[in-house]
Amino acid sequence: MKKGLVGVLASVMLAASVLSGCGGNNNGGTNAGKGTEGGGTDAAQSAAPESGNASGLKPVELTWYYPLSQLQADQDKVQEEVNKLTKAKINATVKLMPVAIGDYVQKMNTVLAAGEKFDILWTGYMLKPEELVRKGAIQPLDKLLEEYAPELKKEVPQVMWDGLSVDGEIYGIPNQQINGSRYGFIIQKRFADKYKLDTASIKKIADIEPFLAQIKQNEKDIIPFGVFGTSFINPQSHDDKYWVVPGLDDHFYIKTDDPSYTLQRYPEEELDNFRLASKWYKDGYIYKDAATEKANDYLAKGQLAVDFNVTLKPGVEAEVKAKNGGNDVITVPLSDWFSNGYSATTNQSISRTAPNPERAMMFLNLVNTDKELYNLLCNGIAGEHYDKAEGEYIKAKADSRYLPNMDWVFGSVFNSYLKEGQPENVWEETKKINSDSEVNPVGAFKFNSEPVNTEIANLNAVWGEYKRGLVTGTLDFEETWPTLYGKLKEAGEEKYVAEVTKQFEQFLKDKGLKK
Repeated sequence: MKKGLVGVLASVMLAASVLSGCGGNNNGGTNAGKGTEGGGTDAAQSAAPESGNASGLKPVELTWYYPLSQLQADQDKVQEEVNKLTKAKINATVKLMPVAIGDYVQKMNTVLAAGEKFDILWTGYMLKPEELVRKGAIQPLDKLLEEYAPELKKEVPQVMWDGLSVDGEIYGIPNQQINGSRYGFIIQKRFADKYKLDTASIKKIADIEPFLAQIKQNEKDIIPFGVFGTSFINPQSHDDKYWVVPGLDDHFYIKTDDPSYTLQRYPEEELDNFRLASKWYKDGYIYKDAATEKANDYLAKGQLAVDFNVTLKPGVEAEVKAKNGGNDVITVPLSDWFSNGYSATTNQSISRTAPNPERAMMFLNLVNTDKELYNLLCNGIAGEHYDKAEGEYIKAKADSRYLPNMDWVFGSVFNSYLKEGQPENVWEETKKINSDSEVNPVGAFKFNSEPVNTEIANLNAVWGEYKRGLVTGTLDFEETWPTLYGKLKEAGEEKYVAEVTKQFEQFLKDKGLKK
């Protein structure tokens, strides 16, 4: 396996989210485990001891923030149908608050800094629960789960609860999905066929370059390589030389053959990928305005010949086809399946400021156990946004005004209807991958960012200035890196590295990996 261009370049994007702080409302770690006081007495009194029983419950309105790659025209109509279900079952309505995925971290940082009262927020690879816990932004869920979501508590494997625990308490509800990663290319089939692409010859990122050159030369309205710096990012990264250390900024690695587990910072193999991005930008394979434009504006029109994906999961071709303007795609994996154990990639958490934490938990229990509600959120209204087909299959209407195509944002994908082209056994295959993936030997490491919150915020600001330019190759890496690295040092790079190293060494000792 060879580390991929976007897998590493995108880690710069990830750095921003990892390094991002949530500003105000900073109660620090001392308040992080004090129960559900943010919910208030009224909320506690309004909740019933059993979920699913609306009688006797005081009506409440919940507020739920989550990201979407594209906001939906029929959002309000779907929300209305959602509320018919939730009103009947838990006497609650929910105000759905989708945010464009590229703006999600910034939006939530603003919301949290302002101390806004709301109930539920999506957390995951962009907005990590551990960091929110240290800042007192989310509340522990153990008691709420036991009392208001027993079905959900029982259904989720313990490893997932462990992955979402900080200092022994649970802070997130996992949206069950694929837990492994396998990165590689997604290529429009029409171009692969036209130019007789030999997919078996592509073993590493650079091998796609001759194909990109053909697209550049012959397809004037097509962008050869679709990197815009806002792609879906997966924090897991693994090749034949390195494992990334999870829970950090994705620039810390260990070597796979090093029994000392010595941390590697910005190894040359990572920097080589930035250099390749610079080359591809100059060669015209990356769009000239990629640093300022949005990928979806071109992806939806079928204008991206080659895209990159860090989770080439079973059935991904059917899922991605709709996003590629309805064009068929093929996939070219460049890695085997690997995992950090459970990486807490996509979850729901309850805000420290939640007016109704008990009812929020009852709602999340429903989302993850009520198939009708979950599929309404994912696919919209039957007959209006999609048609039911044979068995569990559905087909989106061509003119649908509700097609988020991001089932993993809402809850357990194992409850979702099958989309046209997905294998019938897709969820069984997914569960098999979850159990069989190669596991990161240091995947359980969790960094307490509290001692270096200021430095992290400063580093985030620096990366924010340069990240898109580097990811897209718009900024020449050789010219940019010395200046960027100098600014990182001024922002607190060395103190951050020292704190990570100290905690990582302790982790190795605690796990018996190092004496």
